[in-house]
Amino acid sequence: MFHRIRFAPVACASLILALFVAGCGGDGPERGAVSGKVTLDGEPLEGADVEFQPEAGSPSYGTTDRKGKYDLMYTRDKRGAMIGVHTVRITTSTTGTDGQGNQTAVPQRVPPKYNSQSELKTEVKPGRNKVDFELKQP
Repeated sequence: MFHRIRFAPVACASLILALFVAGCGGDGPERGAVSGKVTLDGEPLEGADVEFQPEAGSPSYGTTDRKGKYDLMYTRDKRGAMIGVHTVRITTSTTGTDGQGNQTAVPQRVPPKYNSQSELKTEVKPGRNKVDFELKQP
């Protein structure tokens, strides 16, 4: 009985250490770097949110600059997107401000087939991926 009582704290400490080490593993799932350009009717689409949603796992996000260019981030400090097939959604802000600083509704500039009813699919591979989107109004 004495040996079991002395062994219990050692076993608990070992279990906690094993769980801690297992939880601190690696850099997450394998990712590929993803960047590209988004245009709408041939013009760069500034301020659009680009989302890559894998079939299983966490999505990656990016926002287009004034030239329509984006780079995806998996987390705040990790670039890229998970390897595999993704559904892509591209949206623009639906709120803005008027001249007095009040929030106002702004129409979605991107057709539903590219966001809420997205038909866009792409495959992310290891390494660098350049994925451009040439969107068209109906």
